[in-house]
Amino acid sequence: MTRTIGTSALAGAVVAVFLLAACSSGKETQADPTPSAQQDKNGETNQEKDQEKDHEKDQEKDRAKDREKELTAQAVAALGAPAAADASFVASGVERVGDGVHADPGLSSGTVYRLSVVCAGTGAADIEFTSMTTAPGHRTPKKPVTCDGTPVRDRFTGKKSLRVDVSGRPGATGMVAWRIDKV
Repeated sequence: MTRTIGTSALAGAVVAVFLLAACSSGKETQADPTPSAQQDKNGETNQEKDQEKDHEKDQEKDRAKDREKELTAQAVAALGAPAAADASFVASGVERVGDGVHADPGLSSGTVYRLSVVCAGTGAADIEFTSMTTAPGHRTPKKPVTCDGTPVRDRFTGKKSLRVDVSGRPGATGMVAWRIDKV
């Protein structure tokens, strides 16, 4: 008995044999020797360098946040916290020197207040009061605050529309803590 194999079956068998032979030939396949990313003389890729730069930037931001927290704590401690039941307390805050303090505390006219300001960091800032009612835009002379953690206090008579500004001088860095109390 003779059996006939069709052409398509024969072709399929030949392909299967070649595939089997290629897989079990014992030859190791090598990766393409051309790198997928540019490498420098130390073998570091641009992507690795970018990741390292990003990591360094993140660490720098973390150090800046830690320094900001430290300076905030110094400024607040030098300012002194009001007692919880202190009826003389009016308003307070902490800001970056670069952002400055710009407060419209809504004070009572004729009442005497004390503004306490502490700047912790480097450089200096200026305190300025601006009246918005009697003489719009009338500003008092600036009072300097050194960013060395030393409190500066100033007494003033309140007006309904009085703005308190503390602005950092060029190059000043750090944190400004401020508080207004009735005297």
